[in-house]
Amino acid sequence: MIIDPATSKPPSGAPRRTAATLLDVARAAGVSKASASRALDPASQYVSPELRARVVEAANRLGYQPNASARATTTGTAAVVVVLVSDIRDPYNAEIVHGVIEQANRAGLVATFAGTDSAIDDEIRVVRMMRGLRPHAMILTGARSGSTVSRTSLQEELARYTSDDGRVVIAGDDELPFDTVVVPRRVGAAALVAALFDLGYRSPAMILPEHDSVAAREWEAGVVEGARGLGLRFGYGAAVRAPVSRDGGYEAAKRLLEDRPEEIDVVLAASDTMAIGAMSAMRDAGMTPGVEIGVAGFDDTVGAEDMTPGLTSVDLSLARAGAAAVELALLRPEEERRTVPLEARVVVRGTTPPRPA
Repeated sequence: MIIDPATSKPPSGAPRRTAATLLDVARAAGVSKASASRALDPASQYVSPELRARVVEAANRLGYQPNASARATTTGTAAVVVVLVSDIRDPYNAEIVHGVIEQANRAGLVATFAGTDSAIDDEIRVVRMMRGLRPHAMILTGARSGSTVSRTSLQEELARYTSDDGRVVIAGDDELPFDTVVVPRRVGAAALVAALFDLGYRSPAMILPEHDSVAAREWEAGVVEGARGLGLRFGYGAAVRAPVSRDGGYEAAKRLLEDRPEEIDVVLAASDTMAIGAMSAMRDAGMTPGVEIGVAGFDDTVGAEDMTPGLTSVDLSLARAGAAAVELALLRPEEERRTVPLEARVVVRGTTPPRPA
């Protein structure tokens, strides 16, 4: 006789195994139920590492599963971190989410993500939906565009969430009045221009995001300020706006190659994805990236070093941004919002070899 374990039942009279309770964990760890509860709460800051380790070990040994609904009722939030992300396929967002997941796992939290587009109004819709799930924290990433009225509405919706003991952290641009891990776009863009200047590049062109956002303005400001400080100027038609995608970069570079002044010697794209598209356009035009003209991306996402030639970019510590956002979310809120600045690192590769003097 074949028994299907998924549908079989224990023999009549056999004892049923009951799920471990918090009291069982407390007894196994030799602590009070209240102490066990605090030790299993990642946000609790009043538990010694030794006590937490003992309680967690007992919980794992007994197979204890906390009741998320009960936790939300007693503490106000569930042990969940929600990342609001416009496009998980974008390597920029994927790196931040990766950092969130790793740090959340270490902290005993479950990380999940909710999709939005880049419009603030869509973020407002998602925040309203997520509030009903009562997660411990919401982490907002990426660039957002919208009116001043929409931005105010987003802030109000997030403030309602924090008034219910939720935590809000921004992993990106310093644009909202909440704890923020600041991605160093402006500093990184200026540093990239300086590095290219040292390599002999004197006539840059830009491929910019077509949608206005703080992120786009910060990158552009960094490039322009860096160029101005070195006495560089952008020629007429040396700045093209395009969607932040491979195809957007391709079409923008195609326009630059058709109309560009002969003096352009390097193309700066606002993302690695756009830069990769620009490299394809150059090849289709019979050019070799890094030979006739240099190319530089931004954000140094996974795979930039594997391009042929390797793509020059700026490492923005995106995975670290995600991890730091979780760390901020676990701190108790303060009157003054906190900011965590990250460092930018220019990574020079084969698409921008030294120019002949």
